[in-house]
Amino acid sequence: MKNPIVTFFRWNALRQGRSTAPTSLLPLKKLKSATVFVDAVAMGEDPAPVCRAVQQFFDYQGIPVTILCPQKEDLNWWGYLKPRARGGRRDARKEDLFISLAVCPDHFAAEYEARCSIARFKVGCCPLPDGVYDLVVAPPEGVGASQTAAFAAVKDYLNKIR
Repeated sequence: MKNPIVTFFRWNALRQGRSTAPTSLLPLKKLKSATVFVDAVAMGEDPAPVCRAVQQFFDYQGIPVTILCPQKEDLNWWGYLKPRARGGRRDARKEDLFISLAVCPDHFAAEYEARCSIARFKVGCCPLPDGVYDLVVAPPEGVGASQTAAFAAVKDYLNKIR
């Protein structure tokens, strides 16, 4: 059972920080910066290979990337990233692409970052109720979800968007 106080503060944080920026599919050549959320806590898999793959892909494309890979100590009591773990204020950094590789639909930090991101193009692995993501990459039925496979699929789609 969820704590109603935590639920209230999470709802309030989402309401206050929700981005109203319009989003749409964008080709790689129009992207100037990206942020990728890698879930280091929920899945139990080592995030280092995923982070390396993300960094290599965006370095090859010439796009600066910020990789958010929060540990438990980087989350505040309500379940989202502390400002120091995020790298400062949200509106100080403009991003064109936000990718959430969190494959667990109940990961509040990933949902908060996705809903509050000012990115013009959002990609996720779990659909959120309000249609936050422009592109959702879900694993096939019966196949275990991994962030490595999810990023490989996202990378393929990003290369195909013209």
